[in-house]
Amino acid sequence: QVLFVDLPGYGYAKVSKSRRDQWGELIEDYLENRKQIIQVVLLVDIRHEPGEHDKMMYDWIHHYHEQVIVVATKADKIKRSQLQKHISIMRKGLNMKEIDILIPFSAKTKQGREEIWDVFSSKLQQGGISNDAL
Repeated sequence: QVLFVDLPGYGYAKVSKSRRDQWGELIEDYLENRKQIIQVVLLVDIRHEPGEHDKMMYDWIHHYHEQVIVVATKADKIKRSQLQKHISIMRKGLNMKEIDILIPFSAKTKQGREEIWDVFSSKLQQGGISNDAL
């Protein structure tokens, strides 16, 4: 069985600081203590340079996982001619390592969808889980 878990946003939710702090503790506990986690995926908006929260989360994920998968959302909102520039800004802004994967993605156009599924499939196989679980 494979589960996808969407954790609360760390910087953009319109909630009190105390609630956000509670979420932070929940997320940290979940990611530190769930040994069956195969991969954590960081979602960022490709239109903007990574902010402090993005950098902190990237570093935190890297602390627990050798490889970070960054899905850069809203790729349909930038011109195709600007895509490589934005990818470079994202990689540099997060100080991404060579082993990391960055996938530009658009829910609207489905850009990057197959690449994401290919990465997930590979990770599952490495974890000894059949693709049928997807």
